[in-house]
Amino acid sequence: MRILQLTSHLDIGGVARYTVSVAQALSRRGHQVLIASGGGELEPEAAAAGVAHWRVPLRTSAEFSPQVFAAARQLIRRLGREPVELLHAHTRVSQVVAARLSRALRIPYVTTWHGVFRPNLGRRLWPCTGDLTVAISRPVQQQLLTVFRVPASRIRLIPNGVDPAWFAAPPDPGLVAAYRARHRLPDGQPVVGAVGRLASGGVKGWDLLLGAAHALRQEQPNLHVLIVGEGPRRPLLERLVRDLGIAPRVHFAGAEADVRVPLAAMQVFAFPVRWQEGFGLSLIEAMAAGKPVVATRTGAVPDIVEDGRSGVLVQPEDAASLAAGIARLLNDPAAAARMGQGAQARVREAFSLDRMTDQIEAVYRELVR
Repeated sequence: MRILQLTSHLDIGGVARYTVSVAQALSRRGHQVLIASGGGELEPEAAAAGVAHWRVPLRTSAEFSPQVFAAARQLIRRLGREPVELLHAHTRVSQVVAARLSRALRIPYVTTWHGVFRPNLGRRLWPCTGDLTVAISRPVQQQLLTVFRVPASRIRLIPNGVDPAWFAAPPDPGLVAAYRARHRLPDGQPVVGAVGRLASGGVKGWDLLLGAAHALRQEQPNLHVLIVGEGPRRPLLERLVRDLGIAPRVHFAGAEADVRVPLAAMQVFAFPVRWQEGFGLSLIEAMAAGKPVVATRTGAVPDIVEDGRSGVLVQPEDAASLAAGIARLLNDPAAAARMGQGAQARVREAFSLDRMTDQIEAVYRELVR
């Protein structure tokens, strides 16, 4: 099957990582997979797996941007010369492009909804949900049904997946040591970390993690916080760190292509998201790496983390509850190790890349006979 995956860009982040992982997995199964996007840091990784990249002007989040129409025109011309059997779009603007391509060239298209989104006017008037729509979690599926009125017959629930073997394999110790030195993480002192984009709106709950660190400053005086990711919220968070008086213990490390390296520097992984989080790829990556996790009991998280077996669930919007969960794991290394093992087993059973790819292939086959 010849498939074109569309996304806004390939910068380090959850949707781009999902797009590249799916493309790589499908390519290994013998499909011819292409990616069209505005480009980014993950391009070489896709190319190494034999996935061609078509660069189009799509680095925008505005669905009615001139870039969207320019990208559609470019792709209509190119697909006229190099046709595909199926389109799969992953972001709002790429879904708009896919809808135009599908209508102009009569190519079926699939969309993946990677989160819970505001029902703005554009989405209501021009939903662009595809011939079939993939929901990455039950909350996303529920919003598609009740808010966007997508018929149940057109929705397929397919949770995110990662390669358990890749994340279970420890990274090069030299790389980990260099990473710790670069970000001033002392050996022998506990590190709680989180991975994600420092996006506006506070959905990821970074302020809650910093509040928890502040609450633990007496009980865990040597605790360090490692924040892995970039985004427009970073200056605000850096100011909050200074206001809380915990600047020497908080380390903003920027984005990292191989997330196993920063994960190896952490004793506990925190996932303090608010209700809007649709899934959380970084959460299952940390679980697959064997990290004990503390996550808020909201959105899709309770479907991923089994409280007390594969991690600790805490109340959302509650820095004190998050602090208690972190302290629980730091104070009981044996329980933390058991939960880390349980987390790896949970990913193998329910959130593997192979399982996700099987289900995505089945969706494609529904549309391409």
